[in-house]
Amino acid sequence: MKLKNKIKFILYNINKKRSKNDWFYLNEHLYENPKYKGTKRLAHYGKTVFSQNGEDGIIHEIFNRIGTTNKFFCEFGLEDGLESNTALLLLQNWKGLWIEADKKGYEQILKNFEEPINNGQLMVKQSFVTPENIEEIFDEFKIPKDLDLLSIDIDSTDYWVRKAITNYKPRVLVMEYNAAYFPPIVWIKNKEETFWEGDINMGASLQALHDLNKLKGYTLVGCDFNGVNAFFVRDDCYDESLFESDTSAEYHYEEFKEIRNYFFHMPTFSLGDVDEDILNDETK
Repeated sequence: MKLKNKIKFILYNINKKRSKNDWFYLNEHLYENPKYKGTKRLAHYGKTVFSQNGEDGIIHEIFNRIGTTNKFFCEFGLEDGLESNTALLLLQNWKGLWIEADKKGYEQILKNFEEPINNGQLMVKQSFVTPENIEEIFDEFKIPKDLDLLSIDIDSTDYWVRKAITNYKPRVLVMEYNAAYFPPIVWIKNKEETFWEGDINMGASLQALHDLNKLKGYTLVGCDFNGVNAFFVRDDCYDESLFESDTSAEYHYEEFKEIRNYFFHMPTFSLGDVDEDILNDETK
């Protein structure tokens, strides 16, 4: 066996074993864990089609509880778009705006998502997002002031960009948090440090995001099991009958994990096809 193929074979078996172990871990610590089972927590609804950490399933469950209005999303920090929190929504007839700073990532989005771009579902902007320009971009594309979903993940000034958004009030907000700083620690990346160097200094702690969004009229309703994303709903969308009554950062915090079974994004995107016979029958 050639060395290259031998390495591939070894890596395949390592990943296969790890995947099996991860499944047992998930089953014990998530699906069968009394902390989640039989509760209104969101972590155990995690499923992935295009997201990294089960966000697809959690977002679906949130809107299953609160309903949708305009079905409009905005997300920034996407790379090529195939590993995003909102790509799956395009298959559910949502419309949206993506903002990506990297030129290569932007060009890949144009290629990977040619269908929804051409039919007007998806708008794409190449731009570096800052606290100073974020609402200017929103204004440029005339996005709804009360869009259904906003997803923020730029690994740097996420907190300051979120703080700068005052005229737009999404019903649901997804933000990546820095799980290294557990509640009640408040830690925020320096506003002048606009790039992430791959170290511990990224974004903001969950407590910091909780406090900021609480002031803006948002309630923390959960985090994904991998300890990456926090989910907030606008206060008028929150109800104790729908979500946990404890909305503190301490209650919802998840430490960082990397569970393979919990995420697997698709390498391509297609809007698929429509069976006109069934579609027409359903509309009668």
